[in-house]
Amino acid sequence: MSSAAETLNTEYLIDVEAPWLNHLKNDILEPVAGLALHHPVVARIEAGELPKENLVRLLSDLCWVITGFPEYVSALASRCPKNDHQVKAALLENAFIERDHPFLLAGAVTALGGDGDAILNGPDWSSYEFNETIHSLRMVIEAYVFHRPWIEGMAACAVGVESVVPAIFGRIGKACINHYGLAPEDAEWFEIHGGEVEMEHGNEGLRVLEKYVAADDLDTQAACIAAASLIAKGVGIGLFNEVATW
Repeated sequence: MSSAAETLNTEYLIDVEAPWLNHLKNDILEPVAGLALHHPVVARIEAGELPKENLVRLLSDLCWVITGFPEYVSALASRCPKNDHQVKAALLENAFIERDHPFLLAGAVTALGGDGDAILNGPDWSSYEFNETIHSLRMVIEAYVFHRPWIEGMAACAVGVESVVPAIFGRIGKACINHYGLAPEDAEWFEIHGGEVEMEHGNEGLRVLEKYVAADDLDTQAACIAAASLIAKGVGIGLFNEVATW
């Protein structure tokens, strides 16, 4: 179970009624966010002690993944049950918002001394020196979005990603400003991803899971828990574990 310290920055996650979703939220998502917040690499970033080139490399890796997010959310919108106009509209709106996010993060990477344009313009496989961790995370996200059942894709992206990102990257953005010379006007991606809109995306994902997964459908419940858990751990822990090896 997560401690009070671990949940301090994940209070934006809504309470859910289904026991399996309570397990996912309380025993997996909130502890993962807590582990990320207390990760030694995150602590070094917040103290300004991580070498700047390593911070740039971390953010570049992240940017290499999120260049695909406008497509990923659009794909989830296209696969949403046709007559669920509320959920489909929310996903399409999210996809429209996501269209700018790769450019915002790439701009921050460039402002910190990296080459955000090379990540944006590609080609993906020869212009960027990716590592196995970020490659694996990107491929797993794409597998869930394009090849697994729609509800599992929602669990992976709308819950696994969106539930933990707001707890982590708003703080990293502040550290970039305070310790690494990032101008506040170049920190918009961090402000967005530590803010209320991004927090609500994770809650929308939890609501969708509660709506579509039946109380007696234990297999789909387990599949969604596995999807959200794998991606949340990849974003909240795996990225920083990789940095610790550099």
